[in-house]
Amino acid sequence: MNTQGSFLISPNSTYRSFDTQERQSDKHQISAQEQGEDYFQKAVGFHEEGDLVSATGYFKRAADKQNPLGMLFYGLSLRHGWGCQPNEHLAFIFLQKAGEIVVPHVKDMDPTVAGMAREELAMAIYELGQSYRHGWGVSRNKKTAAYYFEVAADLGDADAQSDLAACYEKGDGVKRDMKRAAHYYRLAHKQGVELFGTSWIFKKKYD
Repeated sequence: MNTQGSFLISPNSTYRSFDTQERQSDKHQISAQEQGEDYFQKAVGFHEEGDLVSATGYFKRAADKQNPLGMLFYGLSLRHGWGCQPNEHLAFIFLQKAGEIVVPHVKDMDPTVAGMAREELAMAIYELGQSYRHGWGVSRNKKTAAYYFEVAADLGDADAQSDLAACYEKGDGVKRDMKRAAHYYRLAHKQGVELFGTSWIFKKKYD
């Protein structure tokens, strides 16, 4: 009998209470994640239809649900003024936050998701690199710029391939490496990028 007027709680009842709370929390998190993905899919649809105002609105909703791709594309919209007023500083905040989440796992992403918006994803990551190169909303950092250029280049962005090649050729933010420079120049060339004064990249020693 409890003679102190306090409640006795058994270990099992305590466990059940916490377990219930965890399940409710997990359910809420999953719901937010699914909602973010749904907003992103709607945004892509509007974007493809040319309705940039609606697309940007849904990119923001997805971003607010912590959807990484939503953050990337909302940042891109803010950078270029797609369906909204340009805001360089805010664009960088969203691009950076998304980059920290997405970039380390790009190669492990679900192929259906990566393939669906591969070009746009590469472009957004390239834009993040440009932010660091030019100091758009952040202090200039050539090393970080080259890092993001390489991620975007490996996703197939031709501009990123060309810029990364120039980085390796000049040792700009990376260790100078003419063979890697030739490799990325060649990739950009295959995609139709006009390269001037780079005939050297086709020499056999750079194969």
